[in-house]
Amino acid sequence: MKKRYLTLLMLAPLLASCSKTSELYADYAYNSPNFMKNYFVEKNGVDKLEINETTSFTLIDGIGYSSMNSLDGIRKEDNEEGYAWSNPLDYSSEYGRNNNLTKLDNSFAYGYLSKLYDGRVRCEGKFQLSRVQLDKYGYATYFPKKLEDYKFFSFSLRGATDYDNTSTDPSPLRGNVVVDVHLNFYKHIVNSSAYDVVTFNLNNVIIPCDNGGDTNLVTIYLADDIMIDGQLNRIYNYGGNILTDTVAMSMSYELKTTRPDLSDDSSVESDHHFAVMLYEVLLPKSTWR
Repeated sequence: MKKRYLTLLMLAPLLASCSKTSELYADYAYNSPNFMKNYFVEKNGVDKLEINETTSFTLIDGIGYSSMNSLDGIRKEDNEEGYAWSNPLDYSSEYGRNNNLTKLDNSFAYGYLSKLYDGRVRCEGKFQLSRVQLDKYGYATYFPKKLEDYKFFSFSLRGATDYDNTSTDPSPLRGNVVVDVHLNFYKHIVNSSAYDVVTFNLNNVIIPCDNGGDTNLVTIYLADDIMIDGQLNRIYNYGGNILTDTVAMSMSYELKTTRPDLSDDSSVESDHHFAVMLYEVLLPKSTWR
């Protein structure tokens, strides 16, 4: 027992080097060289919520969301300081460090998922503790506070497979892959046990895969025109409240770039498996209560 305790103490600086995570799962879960052991499939009870009404929006690249390996998708007025996107040799992001949820509210700095709120938009993929590995069913979680006001929503991600990339077993997906991403925001109804859900379906999101630490920053400007039933529509005016009172979120996806020997479902036996590596969830300039 004492040896195990000493090991934890020695490991602590390493864990802090790429995450603000202050709580660890038993036996170093999700921090294994075995790809299949690192899938985070927790729903934290969000999948059991009583749903009252769901409002869904379909977004396509360039109309509703932007996806690129740069800051071009962030409008200049929302990055007036000119914060830079990190280069491939950097373990952090100037933009992420200055716009992360932990900086906005310290309540986001605790718990396993605090790694998604600490501004580490990129970490070269070298540390499992800097990101969350997801299969197609994704994850769900409660926020530590209730969302009050917001401007836009961003998240940083890449794709990965368990190919070992040796000369005998190289990854056929090295480069870019296409995924559909589904984001759900849960709003508690006052004086009720039920929740309303706002869903954003992002079609054909292009992300790098098996390409080191490259990630894409996907940004949704919630006041933009988006596709609803095949037509351009404005969700609401700037400063609207469609996500006000959000208390939880979930994310799932489908891999559109398919191969018969590759599965995006961690529960299915397959020669190889795919995962989305989620590095950061950003709600810049948001307020919480």
